[in-house]
Amino acid sequence: MKGKIWTISNVLSLSRIVLMIPASYFLYAPMKFHREIAVLIILMAIITDALDGFFARKFNEISDLGKIIDPLADKIGVGIVVVMLTIFGDIPLWFTVIVLARDGIIFLAGMYIKKKTAIILPSLLSGKIAVTFLAFTLVLAVLKYNFIDPLYNILIWVTIGILLYSFVTYAIRFISTLKKYSSQ
Repeated sequence: MKGKIWTISNVLSLSRIVLMIPASYFLYAPMKFHREIAVLIILMAIITDALDGFFARKFNEISDLGKIIDPLADKIGVGIVVVMLTIFGDIPLWFTVIVLARDGIIFLAGMYIKKKTAIILPSLLSGKIAVTFLAFTLVLAVLKYNFIDPLYNILIWVTIGILLYSFVTYAIRFISTLKKYSSQ
């Protein structure tokens, strides 16, 4: 892996994984305002996601490790939250299956590209947008306020569309990368 390991951006990415511990606890904890506290922690994770890329570019800390742990932290955080919300009955199973399958395929395809070409492909803008919409959809699902149900019901379908669009953009890039390196 090229570049430093303990950079501000990598620490922020790792902190997203660590933040899932208290977020999970408060999602489950039988106490007053537990879901609101979980949302605050999830929002902190969303903020670190925005900041890690900013600091990586600002301080020229873009590294191969960062290209792995940033999206991996997203996938771990999303995976934990969607599984818990599915268990609690707050989001439908089909939604969780789509989210986990998309993330798993993209991650495994990225590892395959790394093995075949020695290149670690960075996240695409479509993936970042998809994760942002997904995060806000999950925040609404965690809160479970009746007055936001109409927004949640719209947002879940918009999120599915954006997730599928981003999946296609990743698939196109993976295929073109493999073609480029297989012809060399």
